[in-house]
Amino acid sequence: MRDRRRRRAIGLAKSTVWAAALGVCVASSTGIAETPTEFQGSFMVADEMQYDPATETLEARGNIEIYNEGRRLTASSVVYQGAEGRVSVVGPLTIQDTTNGTRTFADFADLSTDMQDFVLISARHLMQDQLQLASAEMERTEGRFTEWRLVTASYCQVCENRPTPLWEIRAQRATHDQQERMIYLRNAQFRVAGVPVGYLPYLRMPDPTVERANGFLRASIRSSSVSGTTLRLPYFITLGDHADVTLAPNISLGGSTSTLNTLEARYRQSFAYGDIEFNGAISRQGLNSRGAQAYVFGNGAFSFPSGFDVSFQVQDSSHRTYLADQNFLGGRTETFTGIPLSFDVSTLISSLSVNRSRPGEIVSFNGRILESLQPSDVTTDHPSSDLNAEYSRWFEIDGLPGEFLFSTVAQAEYNEFAPASTRRRDIERVFAGLRWRESWDIGAGFVLDGELATFSDNYDISDDPAAIARQRTTQNLAVVALRWPWERTLANGTRHSFEPFLRQIAFRGTAPVVPSIDGTIDDFDPYNRFALDRFRRLDRPRDVDSTEIGFDYDVFLSSGWSFGTRIERDFLWNIPAGGYDGGPLYTARLGYSAAGLTVTGSQVHNGDFDPVRRTAALSYAWDRGQLGAAYARSEIDQNLGTSAITELVSANLSWTVLDGLTLLSNLTRDRSSTDTSFAAGGFTFDDGELWSSSLLTNYSIDDAEVDTHAFSLARELDWGGTARVTYDFDRDTQRAIGLGLDYVNECVSLQSELLRRQSVIADAQPALELTISVEFGGFSPRQGRRCG
Repeated sequence: MRDRRRRRAIGLAKSTVWAAALGVCVASSTGIAETPTEFQGSFMVADEMQYDPATETLEARGNIEIYNEGRRLTASSVVYQGAEGRVSVVGPLTIQDTTNGTRTFADFADLSTDMQDFVLISARHLMQDQLQLASAEMERTEGRFTEWRLVTASYCQVCENRPTPLWEIRAQRATHDQQERMIYLRNAQFRVAGVPVGYLPYLRMPDPTVERANGFLRASIRSSSVSGTTLRLPYFITLGDHADVTLAPNISLGGSTSTLNTLEARYRQSFAYGDIEFNGAISRQGLNSRGAQAYVFGNGAFSFPSGFDVSFQVQDSSHRTYLADQNFLGGRTETFTGIPLSFDVSTLISSLSVNRSRPGEIVSFNGRILESLQPSDVTTDHPSSDLNAEYSRWFEIDGLPGEFLFSTVAQAEYNEFAPASTRRRDIERVFAGLRWRESWDIGAGFVLDGELATFSDNYDISDDPAAIARQRTTQNLAVVALRWPWERTLANGTRHSFEPFLRQIAFRGTAPVVPSIDGTIDDFDPYNRFALDRFRRLDRPRDVDSTEIGFDYDVFLSSGWSFGTRIERDFLWNIPAGGYDGGPLYTARLGYSAAGLTVTGSQVHNGDFDPVRRTAALSYAWDRGQLGAAYARSEIDQNLGTSAITELVSANLSWTVLDGLTLLSNLTRDRSSTDTSFAAGGFTFDDGELWSSSLLTNYSIDDAEVDTHAFSLARELDWGGTARVTYDFDRDTQRAIGLGLDYVNECVSLQSELLRRQSVIADAQPALELTISVEFGGFSPRQGRRCG
């Protein structure tokens, strides 16, 4: 019966609204009543409504809903008194305002007809589904200010079975300025689990709609054998819509004159095409003879409409051990926008990178300055600075066939170390070259390839009496090749591929004699984009004319198997007496690919049918893991053009042996190198509920010692927290062991860690640090979104 009455009332109301163009419709058992003009723009439905024109009183009862410009009120009883222009509502009632994302619950309300101003009794107010305020009385005036008396505010969820939030602010009075988006509290008392822990006569905080505002971020307490016990109290300052500064004084709590007094700072700014971030600190250590210490790190990245990508990094520190002792960045490896933050406690790295890559053109510049933080008598394994610059452009010329490539490269490595250091050699190189190539279809399936190139290298070597100081070399290359590629697929799916070739190469020039710089000279490719290494038997240190003939043949079966062979023979002209004059090579290939398994293998024989190169690779993937292995070996052989034996074997495995438990392993053995053989292994485990753990170890086979260890073990606690144990070891940087406790819910984030840290930098002090940080109300100090 009630549902039928309500449906009738709604129907009558809608018809009257459209007919009379009025806002509210009043239905009674006798028909349609007049519409009070004060309700223009409003719409109300109810089970029962009565209106008395003589007293201008409207009474509504049962399932009442009132709508007004994005606001919706639901209640069980409403009385409108026209003489006062007010509406009295008996609850429980709910006011939902979609214009500002708030919901209000109360037992009684007295409000204006547009629901902009009201007084609520026993109210609970929820902003953006985040901040909750409860008070004995709530009043809104001027459509802007909301005031609570005897108010409790919290970001925690408060419900019937948990009436006391984990943290809350109780105040005598609170005022919300909707236009300024700020909440002002008077005589505020801060409570944790219902226990008072602090008092402020005045407190200002942004409402949940504010993304950036001035204020304090989460504080932390750190206890260290180096810096003592300090309170870190960061303060966030907005500089317009696109920049901000965070100042974080570290206040000493230990009372020791030797304790570091530190001010940390971070500056961030976003531009139209990129972002920058600077981190730094300055410290003074009482009567310490070193006086003030400081560091600064700067990072930025920009992407311009012209296609250029520019990034930079600046790092400087006043003392060698300052960064290792203080651990300012705490393992952070990215800026606030994800720019990589390259950092090594033993090396400062400043860099600039400018790159643009688009069809037909490459522009690149990459430069670094590396400052060692090790003592001056320690020889590092990197240069003090290096640079690599390149400009390459592919183009065509009207009236001429083919494609041209112009390329120039500048490279340098500088080693400005102490005179006693064995690493002193500097090297500079400039390369420039021009290449042309074209392919013609000459009929009957034949393809003719042509290529011409000329290029030069200029080397300057200093601080090395044994090396030639200056070398200028010029090389010229001409290649012409005739190919006959064809394919045929049979009815059973078997595919045949056959390509015989005849190629003539003419090379004129000499190669420079470049010494090795601690193994890093491999960065210098004397032939760059002209890639003469594709002629694997070309003797580039002298003039050579070579004729090559051979063919490739491959068969691909529908079962997944493939077979192939390559037979080639080169003839070298104008060679010195007793030199290599060419020879045959015979290659056999085998492959298989199906159902997650891929196997490939090849073997190369010389003219005496002695094996000179072997390769094999295997990979297999299944629903719980992946297995891979590879092997390659080359013998000393003139036909192949190799002057040393090389052998490399590698294998890797990732296997989920049980749900949540994955084993990881990797083996790389390189017999031709003294620093690239290693074995790695470990596991990851996560049961999805309580326990998670990981262990990764890297063992250097060449040095016969462990390079790195990384271990973690974590358990979810019954009350929602996480306890963890960590151990990290890196023989080149530092080792640390830590105990941690984290707790995160909808209103609070608690993190604590006890860390024992030992740096490998000489003179750096070991540190025992206790760090405790608490974040309330979803405030995000990392992004500086809101402050409390």
